[in-house]
This record gives sequence, structure tokens and C-alpha cells, in this order.
Amino acid sequence: MTNKRLLFPAILLAVILAGRAGVAEEEHHFHLHGGFFYGPGPIKPDTALPDGDIKGIAFDTTAWRGEAKFVAGTAPLSDGKTYVNANIDAGRLGIGENGRTKTFWLTAVDGGPNKGTEKYSFDSARNFVWQVDLALDPGFAEGIIRVDDFRLTTGWVQVQRSLQTVAGAPGGYDKAGSLPSGTFLVGRVGDFDRNGFLDGVLVASANVPMQADMLPGAPVANLRGFTTDIPVDPLSAAEMTLAGVDGMRPVVSRLMADADLPQLKSMLGDIGGRIDAASRNYEDAFLKADGEGKQRLQAIGWRIETARKLFFIPWAFLAGYENSTGKPSTSVRDSVQLGFEIISQLLPVMRDLRAVEKRR
Repeated sequence: MTNKRLLFPAILLAVILAGRAGVAEEEHHFHLHGGFFYGPGPIKPDTALPDGDIKGIAFDTTAWRGEAKFVAGTAPLSDGKTYVNANIDAGRLGIGENGRTKTFWLTAVDGGPNKGTEKYSFDSARNFVWQVDLALDPGFAEGIIRVDDFRLTTGWVQVQRSLQTVAGAPGGYDKAGSLPSGTFLVGRVGDFDRNGFLDGVLVASANVPMQADMLPGAPVANLRGFTTDIPVDPLSAAEMTLAGVDGMRPVVSRLMADADLPQLKSMLGDIGGRIDAASRNYEDAFLKADGEGKQRLQAIGWRIETARKLFFIPWAFLAGYENSTGKPSTSVRDSVQLGFEIISQLLPVMRDLRAVEKRR
């Protein structure tokens, strides 16, 4: 009798496991589009990036992390020994001036800390972060530029100074293409096309390793759009986008401290566009909610609209009025500060509301 009692659960477990083994794990796909590769160093014009695709991505939408595992391609780089991740097609870049353009193969490669796998995660500031070991191959082994643990983010980066300048040595190029060292590049993540899937813009900045033959120590930078088939609800998308705005506070503070009015105006206009996108996501969430849900959502609607106006005011001042002092006015500073305070207060309200909706 005891054996029979034990036998049935064992058979049931075996059937369940067999059923799971027969179901293939869903794979996701990311599409890369638009943007520019800047540098290395003084090389201009900036390189327009071709479209690219990443396949075979395992992604956990509960933990919001995943990876495109390394699958060795059929051909190595021109050194004959470094293999590429066949799941990642980032395209070929024509770097250099017209008539003197050199084609580089941009790819994820093995032999580094990530072993050719591209890893995806969200950090504590809700930035979408991609980490990968990559290489630029011009077709001959001596010209390969390799950067291990290259980090792309939907947050913000600054164009690096050359490694020579950092070390106090002469001969460095403190620029990446058209971008001087110190220039801010800001990414974004959310659902900007409102199709129910994650999308955004990635940015990155790094230096060519000193052991490279081509422009060692020079900075490079990258800005590239992406779309995915990772589903995201409109309220989560709005929260991601507004968290990105909140993360831009150090950038705006630096631009105001440096009295860089052209970049400040551009950044405030960008923030306005992001809040507009979050507002549209909020509207989508509101339309889908029931009566009780709509009442709860009203707690964030007026805050989004208030933040939009507080960032529009300083942008309008900078865009429409001459500034004889060359510095941001007190009105601009106060409005920007209040705008960021509203966003900071809004984010925990959105998190709590999203948790309530999830439990329903």
C-alpha cells in the first residue's frame, strides 16, 4: 500500500517534467535602428549606423533581465581565432571620410568576461543596460579594436577624455568625431511608439585600448535606437520613461552650472518630449482601467501635467527670449528644480499604484 501511495506522485511528477521538457522556451528578438557611431578620436564625419538584429534572446519579464547567449559563427574575425556571436548582427560600419572610408565589422566576440554573450538588465535607476564584449574588425588582424565589457545604457553618458589626457601625457584626442569630450548623450526606455512593447535609445562611451594599433586611447561614443518584442504595460512604460527623466537631474544641473544655454535648451526640450510620451502611456492605461482603477490613476495624471508645464516654462524662456547675462535665470532654475521634485514625488506613487493593479 505504501509503495502505491508513493508511486502515483512520482508518475505525476514525471509527466509534468516531460511536458515541460517538450515546450521550447520562447525566444525574443531586438531590432537596432538609426543613430551614430562617433570616433574613434578625430575621425569624421560621424558614422551613420546600419540596422541590426539580435535573435535568440532569453528574457525574464518578471526579473527584467535576459541574454543573447553566445553561439559561435561560422567565420572568425580576421585574426583567425576570435569568434563572433551568431545571434547578434550589428552590421558593418563605413568609418572615415568619403573616398577614404574603411569598412569595419561590428560584432560581439568571445574571449572576454562575458564570453561573447550579450547581457540585459535594469539597474536601480530603471535604466536598461546592455553588456557585451565587442570588436571592430577592419579586415586585417592588426587593425582590430576590441573593447571588453562594453556597456550601453538608456541612461546618460559623457564622451570620455583620451587615456593620454587622463594620464597627463600629450598626444591624446579629446573628442569622438563631432563630439568634444564632456558632451552628454542621453538614452531612453519605455514604449514611445505605444505598440505595447519595450523600445528606446541606447548610448555608450568608451576608449580605444592603448594596445590597439589604431588611435589608441581615443574616445568613442555610440547612440542607437532599438525596438523589441518584450511586452510592457502602459503604466510601467510611463514609469520607466519618467524614471529616465529623474535620472537626467545631474545632467541638467551640470549644464546650468556651466551656463551651457544651447545644450540646456536642447535637454529641456528633450525632457518635454519624454514627459509627453509618458503622458500618452498614462492615457492608454487610463482608458483600459475600470472605474476603480481610473480613480486611482487620477492621482498621477495631474502630477504628470504639472511636471510637463514646469519643464516647458524654462524651455520657453530659453527659446523665446534673449539672455544678456549668459546664465540661466532664477526663474529657469526654480522651475527646473520644481519639475524634478514633482517627478521624484510621482515615481513612488506610480510604483505603489502598479503594485495595486498587479494584485487585482
